[in-house]
Amino acid sequence: MAEEKKTSKKAEKADKSKDTKKKSKKNPFKSIASFFKSVKSEGKKVVWAKSKDVLRNTLIVLVVVTIAGVAIYGVDTVLSLGMKGLKNLAETTTTTSVSDVIDDTDNDADTDNDAADDNADADNTAE
Repeated sequence: MAEEKKTSKKAEKADKSKDTKKKSKKNPFKSIASFFKSVKSEGKKVVWAKSKDVLRNTLIVLVVVTIAGVAIYGVDTVLSLGMKGLKNLAETTTTTSVSDVIDDTDNDADTDNDAADDNADADNTAE
């Protein structure tokens, strides 16, 4: 009797595992069909806006987008003109950099040495 219970329990477990395997292997076409049925039923629940409201909201969006576009264009134009003005100002203004100052000092030292050489040459010719 105890052995019969054990074997019957094992048989029940085997039957349950077979049933779950069968349940997990659903027909994909049935699940696709049930998906589209649920989509259709949800679509019927949607409350659609009236055409007057849609037209009014569309016009509001177009006006706001146009105003924003004009504002962005204006800011872009002003900044572009400002950058061009700064570029022109930089080109017309002369600036001295550290390397220019060093070059000028080297040139002055060279002219001083040249003048000293010229003086020495003049002294040699005078003697």
